[in-house]
Amino acid sequence: MVSRSRALILAASTLLAATIVASAAEPPQAKPAVKADPVLMAKSVGDMTTQEEEQFSNAVEATMERVCILCHPFENIIKTRRNVTDWNIQVTTMAGRGAPGTDADFATITKYLIRFYGLVHVNSATAEELTSVLGLSAKDANAVVEYRKAHGKFADLAALEKVDGIDKAKLEEQREALKFD
Repeated sequence: MVSRSRALILAASTLLAATIVASAAEPPQAKPAVKADPVLMAKSVGDMTTQEEEQFSNAVEATMERVCILCHPFENIIKTRRNVTDWNIQVTTMAGRGAPGTDADFATITKYLIRFYGLVHVNSATAEELTSVLGLSAKDANAVVEYRKAHGKFADLAALEKVDGIDKAKLEEQREALKFD
């Protein structure tokens, strides 16, 4: 009787151990991946439609979950707006510290952070910086630079909105990205 009890206990222990090992081997359930369209990822943010910007954002956020958010919460990453140079340095630093991403991942993450959490010094920015941070078309960004050359520095958002044909709604939505120094 004792050996039969031992056999049952041994069998139950073995079954329990096998169940634990099997459940530990199963990967955690991840969110379904958002397929990144390579053509969209290569497109300038100034040339994206609102729908394309949303698709771009969703795809990059999924990449950031895999690459960045393993180490720090999203809120910590975006708590400080940065200019183009500073975001490039920050992402390069994280890649150098071993963040698990490819060069393409880091390029799209940088593009995303600049576009949605960037900071632009309007009175010294290049047209490319205005496009990458504000999502302005190349035409609008060049118009800002030309207007600044012809009329001097912009004092504030109202002065910037005087640029002929500029998308005022886009500027209004991004007041916090604009620096007038």
